[in-house]
Amino acid sequence: MRNFFEKFLAFLRKDIKIAISYKFNLLLQFLAIVFFLLLFSFSMDSIDVSATENSPQTQYSEFFRVLIGIALIDFMFSSMSVFSREVRLAQNHGTFEALILTNTSILTILISSYALSFTKSFLRIIMYILIGVFIFGVDISFSNIPIFLFIVIYNALPYVGIGLFAASFIIIFKVGNIINLFTGLFSIFFSGIFFQLDSFSNEIINISDNLPLAISLELSQEVLLDNFSFNKFIPELLKVFYLILIFLPSSIFLVYHSLKIAKKNGSLNYY
Repeated sequence: MRNFFEKFLAFLRKDIKIAISYKFNLLLQFLAIVFFLLLFSFSMDSIDVSATENSPQTQYSEFFRVLIGIALIDFMFSSMSVFSREVRLAQNHGTFEALILTNTSILTILISSYALSFTKSFLRIIMYILIGVFIFGVDISFSNIPIFLFIVIYNALPYVGIGLFAASFIIIFKVGNIINLFTGLFSIFFSGIFFQLDSFSNEIINISDNLPLAISLELSQEVLLDNFSFNKFIPELLKVFYLILIFLPSSIFLVYHSLKIAKKNGSLNYY
């Protein structure tokens, strides 16, 4: 276990140094935050506050829902893209084979590759929450923040599995793929973040009810606004648990299998 944490921290320090050395990358991350905030502003403009009979607190809760949804979208894309991006960069730099052939297990490499990205995503989520509290005056339960963070990580695990599928695709075929993009757009459309799905058919509503992003949005809002109940909490988490059982083990197996194929073909370092 000590050896694992030493390697984990080594990966984290390496990623931090790389992130700091690329000033343009920091600019892109700032622009990404601005883009998400513009999405939030557009969603706010689409809500006619004067036409609703709700109280101001309820109206701001709707704005807060969209803000949390944007934060969850940010975390979802981070969950899916991290390892495939690391694989692509390592192959471009010719260091992927050297990394795989070290004494470090594949599982350690997988977990460590998410360290910095998840840390930055958590910081952005906290920033979105603070915007909701101090700008829109939403009254949230700060004591439930740990539960909220658990919900975010837990519901991101199926997307981690999908991201590993995408990374396996890159390792074997050496080309980019649209798995992450398609999954992200599909999840956003059926999540109900930017528009209500009540007028859609029951089939579409059923799809939304079983999507990790939609489940995470509903539970996060209830937890942060301190009106959630464990009677609803557990069944929703079970839905995601079944998806985790499907995607995570199978994707890890596929990563191992794709590495074996790439080693056999001698193409680990090519992209």
